[in-house]
Amino acid sequence: MPATSPVGDYPAAGDRCPGVLRLALAADGYLARIRLPGGLISAGQIRTLARLAGELGDGRAELTSRGNVQLRGLAADAAGPLTEQLSQAGLLPSLSHDRVRNVLASPLAGLDGGTDLTAIVRVLDAALCARPRLAELSGRFLFVVDDGRGDVASLGGDVVAQVGPAGAVVNGLAVAPGHVTDDDVVTVMLACAEAFLDEAVAQGGTAWRMADLADGAERVRAAVAGRLRLATAAQPPAVSAAPGGPAFRPVGIVGPSGAAAVLLAPLGRLTAAQLSWLADRVTGRPARITPWRSVVLPDLPDAAGVLGDAARLGFGTDAASPWLRLSA
Repeated sequence: MPATSPVGDYPAAGDRCPGVLRLALAADGYLARIRLPGGLISAGQIRTLARLAGELGDGRAELTSRGNVQLRGLAADAAGPLTEQLSQAGLLPSLSHDRVRNVLASPLAGLDGGTDLTAIVRVLDAALCARPRLAELSGRFLFVVDDGRGDVASLGGDVVAQVGPAGAVVNGLAVAPGHVTDDDVVTVMLACAEAFLDEAVAQGGTAWRMADLADGAERVRAAVAGRLRLATAAQPPAVSAAPGGPAFRPVGIVGPSGAAAVLLAPLGRLTAAQLSWLADRVTGRPARITPWRSVVLPDLPDAAGVLGDAARLGFGTDAASPWLRLSA
């Protein structure tokens, strides 16, 4: 595996978003950002992060507002072992696309309403990494897959898919009304990303996000509609979901069967010991890191017991937790 590039390699006005192959120099050492499309992470991957945080970093992992994880306090010579071990754990599937795997998904989808988005996130990530040109996207370009409740669709994505049981809408375009597949949605999402790159070149090649383009959203929508013969959607699909609106940040037990728990990471930080504890409780579907710096644990046989243990370990576990009112 190649060594990580120092922060000094960036052009003065270049994209400085960190990744695994490109660390950022901070006051406490180097920082690595590990992309987790849809926030999905397996038990084994959590254990890998816990071990690397202790062996190479400052003993903690940070959760980001895009559902990713950061390791801090890394030494300059940590690049080799970090890259190798993250690759072995499946946390670095593409060297060329490391920093562009920015995918948010509704973290409670399939748990308290709507459709589980795990499959479509996996398809999107694989298809994104399989297109060489999309490695040209900036580390800030954001894909969003929302199950219709509007929680992550409201977070400023560049390519936003709202997926419901009767169809999907991607950046205002109707996708396969009445019968939508994961491949249908992903095809339109990546077409929007490619149209963005085309339009960015046409406008001087300096845009990192859709909002950086003059009439970017409309121009990209028109280009994709013409290429794929899609019509403008009247409105996004809706699903039955938990109340709370776009800013809904749940903690505690969720779902009609009460088999999932949402745990807040105070200040977005988890110790290696907390990560190891989380890994031991992922026995079914992957855990989900949310944009609100919390962790969703699905398929728990005893969610109430897990919640009690989590509170004793320092997680925020109820809506009255003061940690919900504090960020850093």
